[in-house]
Amino acid sequence: SAASDVYKRQVYEILKGHRLLMTGSVICGLLFAVTSLIPPLLIRRLIQWLTEASADSSDLIGVTFALLGLYLIRGATRYGYGYFSHVTAYGVMHDLMTRVYRHMQRQPHRFFNYKQTGSLISASINDIESVEDFIAHGIPETILATILPFSMIVVLFVLNPQLTLIVLVPIPLASWLVYRYLSRARLMWRIIREHLANLVAEVQDNLSGIAVIKAFSQENRRAEIVEEKSMGFRDGMLRVNLVGQLPMGIIEATGGLGLVLVIWMGGSMALVGHTTVADLFVFIVYMGYIYQPFLTLASINDVLQKAAASVDRVFALLAEEPDIVDPPGALVPRNVDFGIAFDNVTFGYEPDDTVLHEVTFDVSPGEIVALVGPTGAGKTTISALIPRFWDVQSGTVRVANHDVRTLQLEFLRGNVASVLQDVFLFHGTVLENVLFGRPEASNHEVIDAVKAANAEEFIINLPDGFETVVGERGVRLSGGQKQRLSIARALLKDAPILILDEATSSVDAESESLIQEAITRLASNRTSVIIAHRLSTIRSADKIIVLDDGRIVESGTNHALMAANGLYARMVQSQDLNRNWRIHRDVDEIVAD
Repeated sequence: SAASDVYKRQVYEILKGHRLLMTGSVICGLLFAVTSLIPPLLIRRLIQWLTEASADSSDLIGVTFALLGLYLIRGATRYGYGYFSHVTAYGVMHDLMTRVYRHMQRQPHRFFNYKQTGSLISASINDIESVEDFIAHGIPETILATILPFSMIVVLFVLNPQLTLIVLVPIPLASWLVYRYLSRARLMWRIIREHLANLVAEVQDNLSGIAVIKAFSQENRRAEIVEEKSMGFRDGMLRVNLVGQLPMGIIEATGGLGLVLVIWMGGSMALVGHTTVADLFVFIVYMGYIYQPFLTLASINDVLQKAAASVDRVFALLAEEPDIVDPPGALVPRNVDFGIAFDNVTFGYEPDDTVLHEVTFDVSPGEIVALVGPTGAGKTTISALIPRFWDVQSGTVRVANHDVRTLQLEFLRGNVASVLQDVFLFHGTVLENVLFGRPEASNHEVIDAVKAANAEEFIINLPDGFETVVGERGVRLSGGQKQRLSIARALLKDAPILILDEATSSVDAESESLIQEAITRLASNRTSVIIAHRLSTIRSADKIIVLDDGRIVESGTNHALMAANGLYARMVQSQDLNRNWRIHRDVDEIVAD
């Protein structure tokens, strides 16, 4: 098909940097095939000499040393084509894994919203390993399995055309059986790879959410789902192997039929003098070589078909081009003031589901602007549009007086630091996670950052200090500790634009106080956009923008908005009432005790 042709061209393209090694493997394979043809012919000559009255020991010695040399060459060429093909395969695997990973990194947020992480992992690792197996074993074995039998048929045809035609009788049947299997197996293997991707995705999701699974006592239910998906993968493998073993059995039988025909017809011809015993010997030996490649093709066909299905999946992934990329002539402004402006911005994650409606506001360089509003008002969406994680449907987002769509992405995102409510820490040490903000930072700069983030005390008290491993997503740290490390990371990055997305909403009062102090230091002299859940933390902001249902309904200072007695004032009063209720409840509990 046209799609298959595209994938074949892409596989050929990925071999571009490895074609010399692959050529070496092919040449060694051809030499190996040639050395496979000669030994039976030397033995044929020896038989002829032994039946001649003039034969002597020198003939035997000559054949012996010739065979010794040939088998040494066979060993060397067999090693050569195996070694070169594997080096090529590992190189291609490395290139493909790197290419796929970099390609996924370039994808916009929308891409990851609709893809399961486990499925992407399966495509970027499991499927690429199948491609490696195809290059290491499938290509050289296929070349040998194609060249060797045809070369032998040519030799046999020269020796005895009539007997050769008899030898070829079962080959069309064997070829037809292999072809029929190939046409079915590729579709079957594609389905199996999908089953495997679903299984990997399910396991990955469950391991990521193991705390939730345990909290809701859903261990048995989730295990049953994994078992069900594993069973689907197992049943698919059983079906493809049920079909896959048939060609080998049938080819073995047809190969035996060819040998029987050679012995019967060749023996009959030898009895009447139409062929010699030496020629009959060559026919019998070659029969094993002629049909063996068909067995080889049948045995490695699973590798070939699995690789073909994997290539389809890998290149289908690579074909998904990101829609948020650097424009031609992307700008990298120099000596600019990093202000932010939204001009009539309308945006929706889906075309028919608008989240922001004609939003207009600006943040002057060095100014602190807070975004508040009910859940779902569009606050986090605004923060995601600043570093261009998404593109607006209409209107303009400007940073440093330039439309973000005209700026180089590396420049834009390199000048934005984010501290989010849901802190992500990598499975590494405290130091590695802080250095993520600026890997080239000095130890002195790291210490200054953790001090400013009020994180030094708890880091010193950890078992291994800065070398303490935090666990996956920072599971070994408390919420407040993770948040302070996130602030240290942002401080170390030292970006002129700061985004704080509800950074203190899920921590205790003591942690909130420490984090708030750190945020005050972090926001100093930076253009800051703060999304706040606890409104008491943003009363000193230069400007407060109140959102409701994706629209700006109020804007001003804390004092002005309280005087206006609108949505913001009602939200503050509601939080004050809740806080007073909690205080009275705690006092009542203390008195009761």
